[in-house]
Amino acid sequence: MTQEVWAVVADDMNAASVVGAALQTGAPVRGIVVGSRELADKVASLGVSKVSWFNTETVLAESYASAVSKLAFEAPQALFAADEATARVIVGNVAANLNAPTATLVTSVRLSGEQAAVEHQAAEGAAIKVLTAPVPVACIIADGGAEAEVTSAAEVEEMPVEASDQLVALAVHEEEGGGVSLATADRVVSAGIGVGVKENLALVENLAEALGAESACSLPLCDNYHWYEHGRVVGSSTQKISPRFYLACGVSGQPQHMMGVRGAKTIAAINNDPEALIFKEAKFGILGDLKEVLPALTQAVKNA
Repeated sequence: MTQEVWAVVADDMNAASVVGAALQTGAPVRGIVVGSRELADKVASLGVSKVSWFNTETVLAESYASAVSKLAFEAPQALFAADEATARVIVGNVAANLNAPTATLVTSVRLSGEQAAVEHQAAEGAAIKVLTAPVPVACIIADGGAEAEVTSAAEVEEMPVEASDQLVALAVHEEEGGGVSLATADRVVSAGIGVGVKENLALVENLAEALGAESACSLPLCDNYHWYEHGRVVGSSTQKISPRFYLACGVSGQPQHMMGVRGAKTIAAINNDPEALIFKEAKFGILGDLKEVLPALTQAVKNA
């Protein structure tokens, strides 16, 4: 068994978080990148010892799961990946072939000889549970962890392997309306039940446009009022997003909603309730009436 750990990266949004979680073990980190050369170069600059790159220019990323699994018989002590569809397929395949235990919502891992102590979130993020497991162990990281910083670039090695031909893309269907999806948005402005009447949604949308942000909402505005489509809902059972900036307008901050934005780098909130739970989660908060605050804030952004 090697003394290194793996950071399995298949998307740009979570690359720094996955590598950051792996680096916290103190062991050398190899980046396993299934994606573009640009993504491989990004991971190479985040403090890893080397990058093994699986090129997806002409093949499906998931088709490399078997090849990565065979490479894993070099037996890393731990594998880290984001809670993202492609990475889950790859890490799941590796874990199955290595008979490795798998933990989700992982916040940290301590390695000691043939054992790993894994901390992960429980009770919807309200508690931390400590698990012990033999190495190797597969870890799907929780959102919101420390990100790796850019440093000198490591070597990138393109893996000379063939992808499985069992998966073939027959067609691609994009959602109507186009635009940037919430999953990749850098900024998101969200509306909650506290916006009041439907007419006030225009105030939220105006601010989102001024900020160049995507619009989102809490679950009741979709399920109860049908003001937004389901693809705009953020929460533990809907979309989990990791924008650089998340602004909650009239969102109370219930745990189910906050689980959906746990990966946001900066959370700000506007609410007229001083006891709103969202203020405990927000780095910046404005206590006030949305009908007064939003137009003033929108104008300030336009004037900046």
